[in-house]
Amino acid sequence: MTYRLYGVADFANLAVHLTLEETAAPYEAIFLDSEAGDLKAADHLARHPLGMVPVLETPDGTMIETAAILLWLADRHGGLAPAPDHPDRAAFLSAFFFTTSNIHIAALDLLHPYRPAGDGPTEAVATGAQTRLITRLAVLEQIAAQNPTWWPSNQPSILTIYLAMLTRWTRAFPAYRDLAVDLSDFPALQTRAAAYETRPTAQRVADLHGLTGRFLTEPEG
Repeated sequence: MTYRLYGVADFANLAVHLTLEETAAPYEAIFLDSEAGDLKAADHLARHPLGMVPVLETPDGTMIETAAILLWLADRHGGLAPAPDHPDRAAFLSAFFFTTSNIHIAALDLLHPYRPAGDGPTEAVATGAQTRLITRLAVLEQIAAQNPTWWPSNQPSILTIYLAMLTRWTRAFPAYRDLAVDLSDFPALQTRAAAYETRPTAQRVADLHGLTGRFLTEPEG
């Protein structure tokens, strides 16, 4: 079966798209138009009850949730994360789910502070999100600086792909420009993102999303 990935250009499906390209598995990337209402159309709501992306159609059924899809693909195809029976699996999973529980959520608060705030003080929400991001990225920076075998600096990993997409958001799209998070403050993380973004696989996907240059480490908002 050819995988079918539903997404919007430069949304969270970017990480899944990059991962699919690394697996070399056959896939089709289907871009939806959020401005035209494609995410709320009945056919897409049948794929994702909240009308969100990514959605991946697989031989085992339809999947949602970025982290779940990334981990499933890594386990299915190998090479992008320690295998389930590998001794490094526990350490990898700790960092991977630290990213989805802490970095992803805080990044969304930085980009869309009106969502949790409602009618409240959105700038305060964004400021708090920036503080959390800097503190929690420092945790991952310390891990990366130790160069664990399960997180190579010069090879693709779903952790590198996922985190680099999130840090791209925090620099390119914060609701308040003065709260942008600069990845250069975290050199070990930046090294991984910089090595990854130059890969031909990453560049092919970037082109499809309309992204140019150092799209992960020096993104244009």
